[in-house]
Amino acid sequence: MKIFTCTLALLLAASTALARPTQVGLARAAATKSASSCPTRGGGIAKSPKRILSVDDDMTVPEVLTFFLGDAYEVRSSTTGADALQKLRREPVELVVLDHRLPDRTGLDILTDLRSIRPTLPVVMLTGYGSEWICAAAFRLGVVDYLQKPVNAVDLIGTVQRIFSAGLERGESAYATSTMRSLTAPLSSPIQMAMGLIQQRYWDHFSLSELARQVGMSRYRLSHRFHEVAGVTFREYLLRVRIERAKALLAAGQGSITVVAQDVGFGDLPRFDKVFKRYTGFSPSVYRSMALSHSNK
Repeated sequence: MKIFTCTLALLLAASTALARPTQVGLARAAATKSASSCPTRGGGIAKSPKRILSVDDDMTVPEVLTFFLGDAYEVRSSTTGADALQKLRREPVELVVLDHRLPDRTGLDILTDLRSIRPTLPVVMLTGYGSEWICAAAFRLGVVDYLQKPVNAVDLIGTVQRIFSAGLERGESAYATSTMRSLTAPLSSPIQMAMGLIQQRYWDHFSLSELARQVGMSRYRLSHRFHEVAGVTFREYLLRVRIERAKALLAAGQGSITVVAQDVGFGDLPRFDKVFKRYTGFSPSVYRSMALSHSNK
């Protein structure tokens, strides 16, 4: 009982959004249910849990991840950039939660090296308040999302779930998204909310005007602010999210190229082929062949 009380106190200190114990219980239960029921290709339950690497010299973040997701995912931690890169070279990791301020190097430095080791590995960046220039640089290096410190535990778990849900079939992803939407607190800024909506609905045909209405900003203000924070336009960010999702589907060998194009929001196959090649340097068919060949080695 004392251990549980200490852990819960740590979580409450890390996030003022978790003031009600019932929300802690619901979030943990939903996270465990969603992750533990992920199907394998053969239709059974996955034997080995996905691995999350937390890179932070503050142990609060790995404690939060372990408390909410430890029953379904394996949470590993590194307190330095050098240790994190060493783990990434020798261990399978499906997601990295990376703090920008580390004892030996900055998160942006780590990101640069990480991309040479694992080009497509999803990364969530943690930054201090007022660090939007770091956020912009991180998005240019391909991070999936960023969260401000002190980290809101509900937002952190929701972000992790959204990333892993993107690997499921469309129906299951929609289920996980609707579950987390009922649990998560509002994101800390309209731009974060806009990015979250894009990641949840990347396959949908929604406009900048519709997105602006949903986050409570004018179309002009959202367009300007989005570019200022992310370093890219709304349309560019949407295309990048779609291409990253397409790369994951192609590498997994799921469906034909036409199906993949439709699943990520491209109704026009020639356009998908052209955009994919512009971002990756390869056609979808060549990329799939290379990825499958690499995975079979």
